[in-house]
Amino acid sequence: MTTFGRYEILDKLGEGAMGVVYRAQDAALGRVVALKMLSAELGGEEELHQRFQREAEAIGRLSHPHIVTVYDMGDAEGQLYMAMELLEGQDLRKLVERGRAIPLADRVRVLAQICDGLAYAHSRGVVHRDIKPANILVTTKGQVKVLDFGLARVAARSTITRRGVILGTPDYMSPEQAMGRNVDHRSDIFSAGAVFYEFLGLAKPFRGKTLHSVLYQILSEEPEPLLTLNPRLPARLAAVVHGMLRKEPEKRYESMDAVRRALLDIHAGLRRSHSRSATGTAGAAVTEEVRARVREYVASGRSHLEAGRLEAATVDLNQAMALDPACEEAAESLWRIARGRPCDPAPADPALDARVTALLAEAAPGAEDAASRRALAELALIAPDDARVLEAARERAGRAH
Repeated sequence: MTTFGRYEILDKLGEGAMGVVYRAQDAALGRVVALKMLSAELGGEEELHQRFQREAEAIGRLSHPHIVTVYDMGDAEGQLYMAMELLEGQDLRKLVERGRAIPLADRVRVLAQICDGLAYAHSRGVVHRDIKPANILVTTKGQVKVLDFGLARVAARSTITRRGVILGTPDYMSPEQAMGRNVDHRSDIFSAGAVFYEFLGLAKPFRGKTLHSVLYQILSEEPEPLLTLNPRLPARLAAVVHGMLRKEPEKRYESMDAVRRALLDIHAGLRRSHSRSATGTAGAAVTEEVRARVREYVASGRSHLEAGRLEAATVDLNQAMALDPACEEAAESLWRIARGRPCDPAPADPALDARVTALLAEAAPGAEDAASRRALAELALIAPDDARVLEAARERAGRAH
């Protein structure tokens, strides 16, 4: 049996750009761990060794239910390593490959847990720097664990500014990280937004075929509006993700905790509306007779809403959702009730309304593709609750398919 320091190597779990992960047993404690060894390219420089040791102290202080527990970090036999808790589950990369089988409410719950872990790390002054689907694991018990804190920070010099090398995929980099600038917690917010986008839309936000085209898109182009990839998503949820993906750090959410609160709010609305799936597959089997009953319940619920009879409105709208869980109108109305805003919002100010009208024109059928994408991306940010925005997104989704 191969040994590494005080660890006995049992078998190989995986390999990536940053190193190799083994299942190993701590001979001193009898504990089975996931042992990650930093790749030789990264571990061969004295400066990186020193950075790694400094980072080990900070990472060792992180103790949170949604961050993988690190037992030991150090240098053995001239190679940097990290020993962490061994987890059973699947990373988000594999969950994305499964398609739309995960109910939307459960997806939002996963995203909120990611926010919880990152917000805690940021509160301790630790920035991840390498948020991507492969670094987020959902255990067999449904608990999120963010992986690889510290390693990306140690390897931060090995980016496009050093030997033209990027560790792993650049698809989730923030613009400031892609330009080789110093980054803070807001870079993690952007990267998490890119991950959230893919988890909800099943497509990466930046899809260039080459490294340079991906970097160009990150720096210069807006991603396809989420609502065009999945029109059944709540508009507010799409707005949260696009708010995380703003190019300028100061325009993003101020913290991962702010994102978490927004997601928990949406999650509560989804649960109240009995939302079961992001796909609406249950609606495919709904008969015309049932659809007619759903329309009656929705119409009655809206009538109660307009009269301020919230309890009666909730009963009717829940009846509609029970018959057709994919009913967007009922779900949106219930979400408003959950938010304490059962009635339509007050009219927007003239300048905002004019901007929305202009953007809707840019996104109309027949518009140039890039301009339409940009217009819908801005609409998702400034008018997520406007029914016209959702309709425009659905029209574009229909044209795209």
